[in-house]
Amino acid sequence: MIGFFKLRERFLKAIRNDTLSHAHIIVGPDGIGKSLLAETVAREILGFGDRDSVDIVRIRPEKTIITVNQVREVVIEAALRPYEGYKKVIIFYEASRLGQEAQNALLKTIEEPMEGIFFFLLAENEMSMADTIRSRCHMHKLLPLDDMEMEAYLNQFVPSFNKEEEKRYAEEQIKNEITGKKAKIAPKVQLNVSQDEKKKIISASRGIPGKAEELILGGMEDKSLKLSFRLLRELAEMKKKRKRVYYPVLELLDELNKMDLDRIFDDFTYAVNTVLKKKSLDEDFILLDDVREHTDFLARELTFNTLEKYLDIFYDMRKYITLGININKDTITSSLLLRLTEV
Repeated sequence: MIGFFKLRERFLKAIRNDTLSHAHIIVGPDGIGKSLLAETVAREILGFGDRDSVDIVRIRPEKTIITVNQVREVVIEAALRPYEGYKKVIIFYEASRLGQEAQNALLKTIEEPMEGIFFFLLAENEMSMADTIRSRCHMHKLLPLDDMEMEAYLNQFVPSFNKEEEKRYAEEQIKNEITGKKAKIAPKVQLNVSQDEKKKIISASRGIPGKAEELILGGMEDKSLKLSFRLLRELAEMKKKRKRVYYPVLELLDELNKMDLDRIFDDFTYAVNTVLKKKSLDEDFILLDDVREHTDFLARELTFNTLEKYLDIFYDMRKYITLGININKDTITSSLLLRLTEV
């Protein structure tokens, strides 16, 4: 595993010394590696090396939320002895989707677990969790990887992906031969990332391994980031015409509502900061090809003052995510676009 070296060392030291606390919340953006970190630590706790175990219990949302019935099953599971050893690890994926009733059902078990039971709650934003849950867990916030760590990650991911593809393709061929069937085999995908592409990926992924994978597998195109630059461009065109013509901006509402709010805010902030750097330093940045043209245009057409006002609006409205305020996404994005058009 690459990244979070100090945090991993703290976990390992606590496991070796038998001082690891029983409940943890791991917070970080989607794709940063929360799941991999939790799985790695879980295996260290159980002491079974790299292999999986029935004593790692994984809870994921049913459709949109983690239900109270799922939590009640966890409470029963947490009261049972481990099957293979002396310890059991329970991992909640997307723990921010725990409803209030589900959190209430989990509280006593987290507060007073049986010996040898460990909880990991993984979330992009911990503010949707009750204070009573947070106060009983150790909080770990994962920061984006630096450029050297991202390069090391890419150097590991590309050959690993190609190896897995070789294995998949060979296994499907053998299966066809054994069964005598001629089932369709998906073409073998082989990644080849140049040094120039690697630099662009590192820049655009902003220290998030999951974003880097999306870019590579998506043909070096970031659709959500592209949408943020389109929004900026429509705002710039509106200011250029000196008319309050809102519909070209508001037409982007449907596309924005298909995305996670965190992604919208992160991508737009990155886009504005990219334009600000272009204006202030007048340098060619390492950018994806499909956003470079937008950056050059926006640096010419938008003033520092306007760009900073856009950022102020996003920072102000981000409280609806960070504080876990329950407001309809369409309401937030509509308000956001209208405020941007008023700048």
